[in-house]
Amino acid sequence: MIKIKKVVALSMGLIMTASLVTGCSNSGLELMNAFGKSQTITSMQSKTDISIKVSGSNMSAQEQEMMNATLPMINGMNISMLTKINQNKEKTVSKMQSDINLQLGKTPAPINMSVWADVDAAGDKPVVNEVIKIPQLMASQFPKELQGKDYMVMNLADMPSSEGMPQTDYKKLMSFSKEFQPKFLDFMVKYAKQFNPTTDYVKHLGGQGFLEDNKMKSTDTYEVTLTDKSFKELMHYTLNNLAKNTDAMNFVKEYMTAIMSVCDITNTTDKTSKDELNKAFDNLTTQWPQGLASLDKSLNSIDKLKILGDKGIKIRYTINEDGYIINEKGNAEFVVDLPNIIKLTGNASKASSISNPTGIYTIAVDFNTDMTNINGKVDIVLPKVNSTNSFNYTDIMKMVSTELPIK
Repeated sequence: MIKIKKVVALSMGLIMTASLVTGCSNSGLELMNAFGKSQTITSMQSKTDISIKVSGSNMSAQEQEMMNATLPMINGMNISMLTKINQNKEKTVSKMQSDINLQLGKTPAPINMSVWADVDAAGDKPVVNEVIKIPQLMASQFPKELQGKDYMVMNLADMPSSEGMPQTDYKKLMSFSKEFQPKFLDFMVKYAKQFNPTTDYVKHLGGQGFLEDNKMKSTDTYEVTLTDKSFKELMHYTLNNLAKNTDAMNFVKEYMTAIMSVCDITNTTDKTSKDELNKAFDNLTTQWPQGLASLDKSLNSIDKLKILGDKGIKIRYTINEDGYIINEKGNAEFVVDLPNIIKLTGNASKASSISNPTGIYTIAVDFNTDMTNINGKVDIVLPKVNSTNSFNYTDIMKMVSTELPIK
């Protein structure tokens, strides 16, 4: 059974994540509106570039040896993704193609792979087909029976169902996706109007006009900035704000009910599951404020633990005159302070042990995404697969099951 607490945590996470780009300021509301408008896109192309850099200090000899071997590969890592999407307004029929290029450090050749998805959920029984072009490096490790096959095929119809597990009602899932997205956006608009943290983290940097195809066009740029201090302040404010907001509590209850219906848990014959579900719903109203207040107090323990590096998080969003986000560019710097994390987890007495890590690591991520051809003509052609050039993912599952020892 899907754990009730995990569903609640997911619901809260969605609300808290969305609140990071909202607020009662005009800039925050304008940026949130752009996020909402971008959810209505039916077709587009995007190009994403990501680079990662890791550095460490205060490392033990063992950590230093390990980092000397892995850091050159990590710090030279670059990921590029070219993605095309084409779907109907109801989002019941869609096609997607993503070409991925991964460059690891000083490796002579990049790792390339492509993924295609073809979804038709307009009927009672959805059709979901995925085709993956296997990277050569991975394909060379496959069993002899699969050698020389370039594609792996995954079909929803082939997926085995686990006995005793709740079955997903895909028709309800599509209905949920279609109906709940506008509900979520409407809720966030209402919620944002009373969300007023003291930290000003969304700013309008200005507009720009330019000539394209003999027509004047314009864009606006917004920037989200968070330091380690303002990030923690924002988390505290968000938890306290949610604890007092009955609309948020009601939204989570509605979300949970819909999710349970999609997973067919509300109709399960398992009495224990039903009782647990009903008890969770009954207790949510009374436990919501106390639970969030308790979580807020638990955050006090990490106030002195550095989570974001000196560069913090900085993201710039460019919005075109139609209200769509056409570029996301930014960087984020995270700190993993292993000795203090060990202390916080209750292992303070072991923190000085030789076997425990002592290093403090900084992870820097830079990214840039350009969205083009929004709502334009986007052609996606899935590769032709057959028994000669492809295999089904269930083939690997069968091979694994036959090789496992029987106890």
